[in-house]
Amino acid sequence: MTNSHAPMQFTAQEMKLIDRMRKQERRWPRTRWILLVVAAFSLAVYGYIAAQIVIKLESVQPGDDSTFMVAFFWPKCLLGFCFAAWFIAWAIRDWHGNVQRMLLLRLLDAQLKERGKDENVD
Repeated sequence: MTNSHAPMQFTAQEMKLIDRMRKQERRWPRTRWILLVVAAFSLAVYGYIAAQIVIKLESVQPGDDSTFMVAFFWPKCLLGFCFAAWFIAWAIRDWHGNVQRMLLLRLLDAQLKERGKDENVD
């Protein structure tokens, strides 16, 4: 009969991944603010460009060709707005940290703590 409560053994690669997850968890409070600053900067820059496009389109004279400007800059503005919205949503969703990562690290800590107790008993 096998022991269903045998301690897990991690490979060196798995330990690197665990260390990377711990580092991400430690850095998250600073990262969320960076995401918000980048999003605000993107919204400001692409909002200014979009406003300039609208102003240019309002002052279009017959025979004036602004289509190239709109075709070139408007998709970039939309992409910038999408990235900014994604960064804001990501920061808000994980404001207190990534739940799955936190739970996994707690389970790993409990497993390692239990393994340490088992080794001390033997």
